[in-house]
Amino acid sequence: MSIEPDRFVRIGIVGRPHGVRGALKVHLDNPKGRTLVAGRAVRCVLPGRAVDHVVASAGGGVVAFAGLEDRSAAEALVNAELQVRRRDLVGEGDGVFLVDLVGAAVTDVAGAALGTLKGFTDTGAQLLAEVATPGGRVVLVPFVAPILVQAGPPVVLAPPGGLFNDDDALVADDEDAPAAAKTKKSQE
Repeated sequence: MSIEPDRFVRIGIVGRPHGVRGALKVHLDNPKGRTLVAGRAVRCVLPGRAVDHVVASAGGGVVAFAGLEDRSAAEALVNAELQVRRRDLVGEGDGVFLVDLVGAAVTDVAGAALGTLKGFTDTGAQLLAEVATPGGRVVLVPFVAPILVQAGPPVVLAPPGGLFNDDDALVADDEDAPAAAKTKKSQE
């Protein structure tokens, strides 16, 4: 899996205009991100079209684009998906960006193939990895420790029983189920 540095990736959504001079509120997927800086090329994607801009200033959740100088022009960008080139993402340390994991192989800790990472869903409570299995199902897996063993690639998971294989699921009347699982189930 190779990283495509010129590929555009989503970093957030353009919100409502801020003031009368064309500035806009932005809702970043990573509110602590440092990607939006003056001089950075961005793309605003709306249904059926994409508009390229250069950031004139950014801070406090507000962005001004060069050449966009009135509220009416800014209103045309409300709800646009805000994107930057992959090479412009600003990271820290040796971490990996989620966008780089899309398409990666997913295995369990023993090395058995579980599928391919299709994407991510953020529920607000936690991040879920969308794993497309060889059988065609999409399994939503909490992307948290201790389930996530290695962020990869490949992505290595220690999924709980039953998540990928129904035969591994604990059932209340299962004779082979651990006593603690049976007790908990009988108390519900």
